[in-house]
Amino acid sequence: MSTTPFSAIVTPAAQSADALVFHITDDWLQGRSSFGGLQSAFALVAMRKLTGVSSPLRVLQTTFIAPVGGGDVTVTARTLRAGKSVTHIEARLMQGEDTLCLVVGIFGAARESVIAVPMAVRDAPNGPEGLRDMPFAKGIAPNFTQHFQWRWATGGWPYCGSSEPFTRIWLKHREPAGSTTFDAEVALVGLADAVPSPALSMMKTPKASSSLTWTLELLRDAPAQGEGFWRIDSDIHQAKDGYVAQTATVVAPDNQPIALSRQAVVVFA
Repeated sequence: MSTTPFSAIVTPAAQSADALVFHITDDWLQGRSSFGGLQSAFALVAMRKLTGVSSPLRVLQTTFIAPVGGGDVTVTARTLRAGKSVTHIEARLMQGEDTLCLVVGIFGAARESVIAVPMAVRDAPNGPEGLRDMPFAKGIAPNFTQHFQWRWATGGWPYCGSSEPFTRIWLKHREPAGSTTFDAEVALVGLADAVPSPALSMMKTPKASSSLTWTLELLRDAPAQGEGFWRIDSDIHQAKDGYVAQTATVVAPDNQPIALSRQAVVVFA
């Protein structure tokens, strides 16, 4: 199977005044749908290119409505409100007439404030040096996982029957993601959704699962991806009735938190 680098997959195949068209190749699929982080990245690219918003991204809220299959996907974006400091923008991913993914981006200019509370930095787990890469298991692992280099620090690999409701995973893009601020921001969105839910590690056999919603809050500007490993610390807070509530902290190679993630995940197990 030929592969498409991240920098190429997030480059529009066509553009009009009100929409971008991206082409999703099979290597970026996650079962029937394309990788969720890629969908959110498409939306962010459309927001920046179609509305011209330039303020830093503060929050990205994604609702995965239905599978976004391979092939062409049309992404629209419109400004809901542009205030003095904060701008809300909506993006929709469509195939045919159906909206399959809905994303709201919140962009906010910096402002002076007397409130300053730095986020606590967790001690880094072992690694990434000395840990072995998780191999890409074709036909078992989702296709998109071949685009990332993974090293498990804490918690079990998927379907190992772990009793721990958390994981600490080192990872990075395998392909260069560009060096501009825009490239770094889009690459971060793609990276931040890449790790599997700890719920999969608690399963003993492969079962279907899917993210329903995903919220990403950026704590600072994204640095270029570079060659260093990033880390995602994921924790399940509750799992009941087939729904999982989980959060994660995205840690940059300098061991400083860069984003907070929250997901609602459905598991068929």
